[in-house]
Amino acid sequence: MTKKRWVLSAIVTASFLMGVLVTTAFTQSQAASFVAEVSFMKVEPGKGPEYLRLERELWKPVHQERIRTGRMKSWSLYRVEYPYGTEREYGFVTVGVHNSITDLERGIEDVFAKVHPNVQMTDVSGRTLSARRLVRGEMWRRLEHIE
Repeated sequence: MTKKRWVLSAIVTASFLMGVLVTTAFTQSQAASFVAEVSFMKVEPGKGPEYLRLERELWKPVHQERIRTGRMKSWSLYRVEYPYGTEREYGFVTVGVHNSITDLERGIEDVFAKVHPNVQMTDVSGRTLSARRLVRGEMWRRLEHIE
């Protein structure tokens, strides 16, 4: 094998190995680094439609903008179907998935102002607080993931 061929072969092999190793390491570290903010909400009696309207019309577009700009991975709103009854601890759960704790802790005032330039975030926060009560919030870190 000529020197030129040997060097080319070595470069191709090294490039392949580095690509595999770097891609695998990056993918695994990204999968493990996601964090989820899970909020358990109890909606005040008679405030269900108002709460859902606030989430869908005001907060969802803010989260969509955060996703579009890479500040959030995903956002979901869930309604608890079972168990049911007067002693149910919460009726709704929101889950926001972020790339890191830094993204999770980043303020959203600037995004809110961009999405709703004629609406005060403090007013919407007040309306949200009167429609539902945060029972508890949790932060989960993803350790493993397969698809």
